[in-house]
Amino acid sequence: MASLRMMLPALGCLLTLILAAAPAPAQVNRVVAVVGDEVITSLDLDKVGALLEAQVAAAAAARPGEQLPSKGQLRRMALERLIEDKIFEQEVKRANLAATTAEIEHYIERIKAANQMGDEEFTAQLSRRGLTPDEYRQELKREILKHKLVERSVKNRVVISDKEVEAHYRQQQGQAGDEPGKEVRLRALFLNLPENSTPAAEEAVRKQAEDLRKQVAGGQDFAELARRHSQGPGASQGGELGPVPESDLLPEMRQALSQLKPGQVSQVLKLPGSYAFLQIMTQPSGGGSALRPEMREQLRVKLEQEALEKRFREWLTELRSKSYVRVMDVD
Repeated sequence: MASLRMMLPALGCLLTLILAAAPAPAQVNRVVAVVGDEVITSLDLDKVGALLEAQVAAAAAARPGEQLPSKGQLRRMALERLIEDKIFEQEVKRANLAATTAEIEHYIERIKAANQMGDEEFTAQLSRRGLTPDEYRQELKREILKHKLVERSVKNRVVISDKEVEAHYRQQQGQAGDEPGKEVRLRALFLNLPENSTPAAEEAVRKQAEDLRKQVAGGQDFAELARRHSQGPGASQGGELGPVPESDLLPEMRQALSQLKPGQVSQVLKLPGSYAFLQIMTQPSGGGSALRPEMREQLRVKLEQEALEKRFREWLTELRSKSYVRVMDVD
């Protein structure tokens, strides 16, 4: 259940990692593009194209049936990314900017804490995106440098007001098709499935979830069991989630909650990457409940990141129009 989707940067706007590997003697390394006084070679393009293909495939695994870009499209995307990276890196050098190891590690710790992840779960989440921890550190380095460059070049910081956060929150609820302001408070206990779990391993997790649910049904305190066993959001708060908009819940969770009264516990649910069961604390209620401080800050970070990304793309587009870029070959 723990997800990095709202805490982490968008895949298509992150740093391309060019893996250092000696080319095989039989490979021909030709120049495919020139950016300023630097070149991009066919081997650079091959490596980034392969990495991009793996990342897209990993991201698409969670969305079966979604059409993937063709190899030709991926190769052109890889070249565009390499060109942008060259321009970006040249500007970083000119501005004499750097991202320290301490800054990167601090950011990682914030992400793990916000998503209540240990090292193993964090690494597993990265693996699902086709990334290693070292590759992800390179992505974070770019994001830190991006913030510094935008603030330096655009001359003003990206700031999202409370009013903008509230307006976006209400808009999200309306777009979801549910009653605006409809919220619910609940407890949830999640048990995550191991990465690449076997049917036997998955069955073991399901049985553990069933056993814990029976303990709650037998009078054990849900909050205490959640603190001890839950591996998902709200674990340290006894599994408490909310008030949260019903539209933010998975369909399986909404369906289960619709059949419960306050205090009742759901059956064990099969969710993406986990088994879970829920206890409703209050019936869904309409409008008027303000965002909790932690929810407000999470949404503010998301909106600031989107605004920063937009400003960065505009700045990079303008910068590219002033840069010398020549593409010789992409095939």
